[in-house]
Amino acid sequence: MRSSMPLTHSDVRSLLDILDRSEGLESLDIKLGDFVLRARKHGAAPLATVPIEIPAPSARPVEPAPPAATPGAAAGAEVPVTEVPAGMTAIRAPMLGTFYCKPSPEQPAYVQEGAAVALDQTVCLVEVMKMFNTVKAPVAGRVRRILAEHGKLVQHDQILMLIEG
Repeated sequence: MRSSMPLTHSDVRSLLDILDRSEGLESLDIKLGDFVLRARKHGAAPLATVPIEIPAPSARPVEPAPPAATPGAAAGAEVPVTEVPAGMTAIRAPMLGTFYCKPSPEQPAYVQEGAAVALDQTVCLVEVMKMFNTVKAPVAGRVRRILAEHGKLVQHDQILMLIEG
């Protein structure tokens, strides 16, 4: 029989508080051994998800991944965009995490360069500890550049995309 590390009431309350306070986080699915916690905000659209089991904590510290490079750029060939060009609106990472341009590996990207986007349209996900945070377009317009690389670490407030409009 496999032992599992159950969450305390305080742990669950803390996780639900994070879900409640996060604007971009619509749902939370956690599985620890036989324990499953699924929480969704009222009106949140169901996501196509793959169940992921959280491994037991290890004594070894996790090394941070290097910053994401611009897609197609040679290593060190292009400086990351830190300023927003005139006429553009930046979509920034709401937190440190992994950038995903698709809802699942089998599905197409939310948006591509040159695509028109509507206000509040989902454009990507940022995942932290198996919690997927929806990132939405702050304006309507056209995606001019996607600066983050699918599956790579992004920093808090890093520019992920530039929208013209």
